[in-house]
Amino acid sequence: MQVTDLQLKQIDIYGGTQARVATNDEAISAYAEAMEEGAQFPPVITFYDGSKFWLADGFHRYLAAQRNEYDSISAEVREGSRTDALRHSLGANATNGIYRSNADKRNATEIALEEWPEMSNSVIAELCKVSPDLVRRCRNQMEKEDRIESQRQVTGKDGKQYPSAIEREPRGGSQRVENDGSQSGSGGGGGGGGAPKGKGEAMAPGGASMEIEADAKKMIREGEINHAELDKIFSATAIDYAETALNILNRMKRDDPKRPDAVARIERWLAKEKAGVA
Repeated sequence: MQVTDLQLKQIDIYGGTQARVATNDEAISAYAEAMEEGAQFPPVITFYDGSKFWLADGFHRYLAAQRNEYDSISAEVREGSRTDALRHSLGANATNGIYRSNADKRNATEIALEEWPEMSNSVIAELCKVSPDLVRRCRNQMEKEDRIESQRQVTGKDGKQYPSAIEREPRGGSQRVENDGSQSGSGGGGGGGGAPKGKGEAMAPGGASMEIEADAKKMIREGEINHAELDKIFSATAIDYAETALNILNRMKRDDPKRPDAVARIERWLAKEKAGVA
């Protein structure tokens, strides 16, 4: 990583790494005026892949310099691809700079889901610095509109695979729900800025691996997810398997012709177990 002056024409701003819905012309004008008066701004952040400098943070500063007809701008250059630049951009300005509007947060979330639909809501939430509930609602809407494919499994922050059904229901009692008129986090500005820190929030989401597994086991027991998924959960215990089997049996109607056979099978297993028969 180094800070250097880059020619504006060297920096790619059209590669889809802008996470905001739109830039703020008033802010660009204010930045441009301040630059002319000698104000020093932090370097913009770029990622260099060997051929292109992808702009990841500093679009308003870049456009202000362009408006002033400057040839170059101070830039922090990091090694990385367009994808690395996008990952950085998605969470940029969550705690500083021009606060993100609710529309900006939703836009960043939708971009992330389009790029990585196989990642869990908690991973996307942490990447975009939004609440897991916003990610869940965006995922559900985008799947209904066929903008992204529905996933059978998603990858959590721990790299493990989890049944995707747990991503479609609210978890963790989140107190911070962006957009749609619900509560938002503190931090001033129309977008509410500031990284969430409460339980169930982006930085301490209900999607933490232990909680994801607990939610998954509960949904399997209650029949909301195929019971075969229990084998994929590392923390599953014998009690989880027993409870799952009993719940499946309890959901069967008393007059179901299969029920007596199921009960008899369990009774035979218990008899063998008590007798110490392998």
